[in-house]
Amino acid sequence: MRKLVAAIALLLVVAGCDDPTVPAAKPSAAQARGIPIEKVVFIVKENRTFDNMFGRFPGADGARYGRLSNGQRVRLTRGPDVYPHDIAHGFFDGLVVVNGGKMNGFDLIAGGKNDRLPYTQYAREDLPNYWRYANRFALADRFFSSMYGPTIPEHLFTMAATGGRVVSNKLTPEDGKGLYCEDVRERFHKLMKHRRLIHWERTVQLDKIEALLREIRACLDVKTIFPELDKKGVSWRYYGKRDQFHNALLAVREVRFTKRWKNVGHPEDFVKDARSGDLPQVSYILPPKKYNEHPHPKGRSVCIGENWTVRQVNAVMQGPDWERTAIFVTWDDFGGLYDHVNPPVIDDMGLGPRVPLLIISPWVKPSSIPHATYEFSSFLAFLERLHGIEPLTRRDRIANDMFSMFDFDQEPLDPLILETRPERPGAKPPRCRL
Repeated sequence: MRKLVAAIALLLVVAGCDDPTVPAAKPSAAQARGIPIEKVVFIVKENRTFDNMFGRFPGADGARYGRLSNGQRVRLTRGPDVYPHDIAHGFFDGLVVVNGGKMNGFDLIAGGKNDRLPYTQYAREDLPNYWRYANRFALADRFFSSMYGPTIPEHLFTMAATGGRVVSNKLTPEDGKGLYCEDVRERFHKLMKHRRLIHWERTVQLDKIEALLREIRACLDVKTIFPELDKKGVSWRYYGKRDQFHNALLAVREVRFTKRWKNVGHPEDFVKDARSGDLPQVSYILPPKKYNEHPHPKGRSVCIGENWTVRQVNAVMQGPDWERTAIFVTWDDFGGLYDHVNPPVIDDMGLGPRVPLLIISPWVKPSSIPHATYEFSSFLAFLERLHGIEPLTRRDRIANDMFSMFDFDQEPLDPLILETRPERPGAKPPRCRL
């Protein structure tokens, strides 16, 4: 019956039957192929691994124990809502923790040597709403970061299926200011190619790898998905503060210095747009720093971050577009936190350690745990298949496009409107009443 109703509705729209004076609406490429997903939302948070957030989730490939560099097996202890400090999570740190596939170097990186903070994880009661999403919708347990770290090149992979061989965040000028393309002083570290590079990475020969680093301007000529969406007439918006460190589009010349920059807007606009049905066909959301869940000495609460995510998802579910939307919630890199699964070697950039991925949609297979291998380039592969776009790089050409997570013949799943956990009024930084 659902298929019949949808087909009749589509015919009415195409034929312009609501009003014969209105030109017939052209069905989208997805509609023409019987795909009910019209809007896609990517929420990209910060610095968590699968084992840290979902290592105890029933049926998933999780771990409750980890390995130290000396071979000792240790229990993963309960993670705090607010971590006392950051843990190193750069490109070279990723090589150290993976250690050629042994996954036992987490006690060797800065911030992980003294207090075993990497060897911590959460239980269901610590992340109740994230676990509810996983129970109702889907949780991928083989979703890997695209490279060994860190933040900015990982974010680039979600939009370009490449990090432009950048292996650092920006090298901040002495005055601490700078906004990537807007400041000629800003620099990245770029890793040059070498035929022995993968071998050096797997054997953790950091000195040889460091010799391949070159400094370049923090303003890149990488090709993103956004011009391709424009060519197809697909609307898009990047909900991220225009001056935020984590906003990788500040470092992309084809966006920052073109009319596409008008598509970059404040994340606070997302809830309003979702509730009113004004979301574009493709949305990227970059949470404000206090909600991104990054372990940080100034105290970033995971509970507060989860509450923020719930507000975004509730807005979609309470708006008019729920039945034609797919939401993907992920975390951008491993953050120095333990994970036990050895990432596949795709090329000399990675893959990096696993990160969580929640898939929330009326069309996702319910209560499922997809075990296929995915990475950030899979986001691009999904959009490319949905809208008939050619791959941008080798990465998105070979990436799993995630369509197997969905069943477009099933009865659509109902919304799951969740309540946020109580917060402390006026707390700075924000906290929950736990």
